[in-house]
Amino acid sequence: MGSRWGISLLVALSLLASSCADQRTTTRELFAHRVLGEASIPPDARSTSTVVSPWLEHPLETPGSGGLIDLHRQYLIARLPGAVESYIEAHLPDGTKVTSTGSSGGPAGTAIGLVVSLPISGPNEYLAQLAYDVAPAGTHAAELRVDAQTVWLPNRSAEELAPAQGIVDVTGFSLVSLASGSSGPVTVQLSSTRATGLRAVLNSLPLGPAVGCHEDPLLYEIAVRSTTGGASSFEANGYACGAMVLVTEHGRRKSPLHDAHCSLLHTVIDLLPAQMANGTRLSTAGCTT
Repeated sequence: MGSRWGISLLVALSLLASSCADQRTTTRELFAHRVLGEASIPPDARSTSTVVSPWLEHPLETPGSGGLIDLHRQYLIARLPGAVESYIEAHLPDGTKVTSTGSSGGPAGTAIGLVVSLPISGPNEYLAQLAYDVAPAGTHAAELRVDAQTVWLPNRSAEELAPAQGIVDVTGFSLVSLASGSSGPVTVQLSSTRATGLRAVLNSLPLGPAVGCHEDPLLYEIAVRSTTGGASSFEANGYACGAMVLVTEHGRRKSPLHDAHCSLLHTVIDLLPAQMANGTRLSTAGCTT
């Protein structure tokens, strides 16, 4: 009897874990479908499952972010590509912004495309954009491909928070450079009160995706140690690339964090000695509001 109960419990726990995973997947996919539903499509567009132009075999661009979902639809439209582009630009959803454009000439004519970013909200929505690709289809028609490209991130777990105990050192740099790296370190050991405040800001950051970009330049380092001068058990290092904060615990890489509004960067700067670590101090230019 005990064996059968044990097996039943394992099955129930397995189904619960599977249900939670499905729920996360569903939430991510719902976000992508919602973004795709925001696409500006001409009213005379006819949905199709095939396209002829090789320009439309792939999206105009693909962000280098982990956890990317790309959903797309294809259409035939009795308009020239320029007219389709004009319609899209005139009917963009509120709050969107054109981030890139492109074109490619060929025997059949010129194909054009544009990418627009959509506003996001909350700690889980990291990326939302629509990529439009328009190619000529004969003398009076066009093919359109539109991709919804999204990244939705789960909430941080308790295991991903900074440790509540330990000595905290913060390091800024006199020079922050992509070409030669960061140099002139300025390190301060925080009091218990200041360490608590820094931990609160660090633990408030949302997760960030693994991004395909160089980690330099390094803006600052945060290290937690059990003893003064001992090896760090936890590190959080801020980089300019993608406002990423890379985290390691006992030498093992953990999920990166995203400091889009530079709240942790500003906190670090406030903790550094005045008139020192100017490379770190001047690195807030890329911060969003």
